[in-house]
Formats: sequence, structure tokens, C-alpha cells
Amino acid sequence: MKNKLPIAASTLKRVAGNIFYPVLALGIILAVWATAAAIKGNPLVLPMPGEVLESFFTLGASEGFWRAVGMSLLRTLICFMISLAAAAVLAVLAALWKPVHKTLAPIVGFLRAAPTVAVILVLYAFMPGRMLAVAVGFLIAFPLLYAELYAALAGVDPELAEMAKVYRVHRADIVTHLYLPAAADSLLASGGAALSLTLKVVVAAEILTSVAGSIGSEIKQASQIFEVTELFAWTLVAIVFSLALEGVVALARSATRRRT
Repeated sequence: MKNKLPIAASTLKRVAGNIFYPVLALGIILAVWATAAAIKGNPLVLPMPGEVLESFFTLGASEGFWRAVGMSLLRTLICFMISLAAAAVLAVLAALWKPVHKTLAPIVGFLRAAPTVAVILVLYAFMPGRMLAVAVGFLIAFPLLYAELYAALAGVDPELAEMAKVYRVHRADIVTHLYLPAAADSLLASGGAALSLTLKVVVAAEILTSVAGSIGSEIKQASQIFEVTELFAWTLVAIVFSLALEGVVALARSATRRRT
């Protein structure tokens, strides 16, 4: 019983810390926001947090809200899964054959360095907005996922890999039992941030290309008619769902660690 008390106390302390600091950060943001809005004194330029929160909760009951959110999330998940599949296959090939990585490295570097808005504008000339949002999301998520997965696979103990070669273990078994477990934790560690970033990029593409029935189109429409409170509310929607995606991946990682 005595041994369990310190563990319980440390767990409670960790949980309290995980709650306290995000709440503190949120409080600071709201305080700065409210102060700035009060100094400005013009809700058409910078509304108070309470007004934005009221509009945020009103949006949930409005017609077309969940369709817009659902379509943006669907595009995000589609391009993320395509990016993940491509990154996983190429990262495994690159880990097994170094020339593959040497060929892909400059391409991945170029994609990571390319300005997102410039990529959107260039691709806009070749494809419709709905496809463009998915394509841009892929071009942003793929290099991040590939870099993380390749780093994890390249970090596999070389002695284990060499032993597998010596004993002529089939390549499929090497990938399944050696490389995939190494990549799983890295993927869950970085997947949340990559998924969240993908949603932000998809929304940005929707704004620039006016994709109907999406979070991006609602943000653009609110901006065009100078509904600043609604603009902030839709921006908050994008932030909330972005954080929710990160949270889902974090929960999956936590559940995976408990099992192991």
C-alpha cells in the first residue's frame, strides 16, 4: 500500500500539470485578446472573446455547418492517408536500398522548402479546387511523414539487420518484424502534428480556391462580407478540430504504449 501512494501522487501531479498549464496558456491568450479588443473598442475590427465564443456555438446549429466541417475533414484524411501510404512504402525502400533515399532526399527537401501559398497558386491552374486541396495537403504531409519514418527505420539496430541478412530472413519478414515496429512509435509521435498541419493546409487551399461547402469557403465568405465575429468563429472551428485530430493521435499513442 505504501508503494502505491507515491505512484498515485506522481500520477495526480502529472495529470494536474497537463491540465493546469494548457488552461493557464488559454487564460493568458483570452486576457491579451480581451485587453486588445477593449483598447481597440471596435468589434468590427477585433470582437471580444465572448462574442466570438457565442458565434462559435451558434455555428454548430446552423445549416451546412457539419457538412462544411465534414468535407474539410474528409479531404484532410484522404490526403493524409495517401501521404502516409506513399511515405511508408518509400521509407522502407529507402531504408533497404540507400540509392532510393539519395534520390528522394532532394525531392523531399524541395517539397519542404516550397512556400505553401505558391504551391496552391501554381496547382490552381491545373486542377479544380476540391482536388487541389487534397494535392496540396499531400505535398505538405508527405515530406514530413517520409522524413520521420525514414529516420526511424534508419535508426534500427544495424546488428539486427545484419543478423537477419546472415540468416537469410525473407525481406517481407524483416520489414514486418523489424522495421514496422520501429516506425510505429515514430509515426504516432509525429502523426498528430502532421495531421493537424494537413488540415490547416487543406483549409488554406479551400480559402484561396473558394471550395464550396468547406471550412475554407466559410472563412472566405465571412471575410468578404466583413462579418469579423463569424470569421473569428470559423477560424476557431478550424483550430478546435485541428487540436482534436492531434488529441486522437495522442490517445492512440498512449493506448499503444499501455499495451506494450
